[in-house]
Amino acid sequence: MQTAELVMTQPSRQMMEPAEVPAGIKTILVRIHDDEGLENVLQIALSLGRAFGAHLHLLHVTAIEAYTVTDAFGTFVNAEIVQVLEEEAGNLKTRIERQLTGEDVAWDYEEVTGTLIPHLIQDAALADLVVVSRQPFERGFSTPAITLLGDLIHRSRTPLLVVGDGTDDFDPFGAVTVAWNGSYESANALRLAVPLLKLASRVRLVTVDEPKEGQFPSTTALEYLSRHGVHAELHQRGRFMDTIEQEILDEAAKDGASYIVMGGYSHSRAGEFLFGGVTRSLLKKSPVPLFVAH
Repeated sequence: MQTAELVMTQPSRQMMEPAEVPAGIKTILVRIHDDEGLENVLQIALSLGRAFGAHLHLLHVTAIEAYTVTDAFGTFVNAEIVQVLEEEAGNLKTRIERQLTGEDVAWDYEEVTGTLIPHLIQDAALADLVVVSRQPFERGFSTPAITLLGDLIHRSRTPLLVVGDGTDDFDPFGAVTVAWNGSYESANALRLAVPLLKLASRVRLVTVDEPKEGQFPSTTALEYLSRHGVHAELHQRGRFMDTIEQEILDEAAKDGASYIVMGGYSHSRAGEFLFGGVTRSLLKKSPVPLFVAH
């Protein structure tokens, strides 16, 4: 069975020059999983690593359940499965190491066996951002990705960058759409996104529907950003025939946004995380990455 293994690389002298890169994001946790979204995850992480002079911590977790077989006599570890999974993990690590060796970004690769969410939360505690994909399912025994994301958003204090469906090219310096509803969650996401927003060529706060009592006014959010040198625009959009999430996606497409900033809120019931409709829908179908914080 696998044990934790850490492969280190050293940053170049150019990357260590603090005057040449912006402050804010210096450690990026990258969840490694061999699915269709892996290449996009790596490319987004590399783009952010270059923009901030950040270190990428790549984490591959083989679920402990993958090693076991259950039959009428109980649950036990299958030696053949262990061998296959270890070969798969080794091939994946070799492939990624070869790909990243020529890149101008510092990185390390950690390979562990255990339970996914606790390992991600633990490593995220000393990271500034977590980059993850969202595939419908991982393996037959695993949990749906939407529930895994709910766990991370609810339990981690580190923001997530969730890769979108059509993310072939990610520009950290491009336009950004902020989905603003005046909630504590959206305010927290906005605050945590400031290092990224400082790089953006354009920032627009998009609101849908009238604000409710007790919410933060949009003007307060604009004032907060301006104190950080981010001069955002406000677009107040009325609710028409589309859903709120579709209104947000329409505005992001109109702006050519590189990503959407939004608050992620959920509650736990019977051990399952159930999102508000907008959060859940965007996590399921957004074509661009989502910067999400609870």
